[in-house]
Amino acid sequence: MQRHSHKHPRHEAYDEAYYRATFRDAPYYSTGRNWNDYAPAYRYGHLARDAHPGERFEEVEAQLADDWLRCRDDSRLLWTEARGAVRDAWRHHDDIAGGARHRH
Repeated sequence: MQRHSHKHPRHEAYDEAYYRATFRDAPYYSTGRNWNDYAPAYRYGHLARDAHPGERFEEVEAQLADDWLRCRDDSRLLWTEARGAVRDAWRHHDDIAGGARHRH
């Protein structure tokens, strides 16, 4: 995966308010971490999904893990902590995109 600016995902499905409201209740949340740690992981999950259409998360997880250290911006999360948030964003991206397909 190429290095991207993860400040603004291009896919309209990214909903920062949704993640900001729910990240502390997620099962992967690590005590002592904050929004600035998790936000890059959610953005990365959306961008990664756009970059890997038609593939399953598990099929590209090793590559995502390798790229995370280069793409995490100021996040303190290692891949083991970020994985859940990236996967959540990947799935949420699919859920929203699937809903949009069904509305047309």
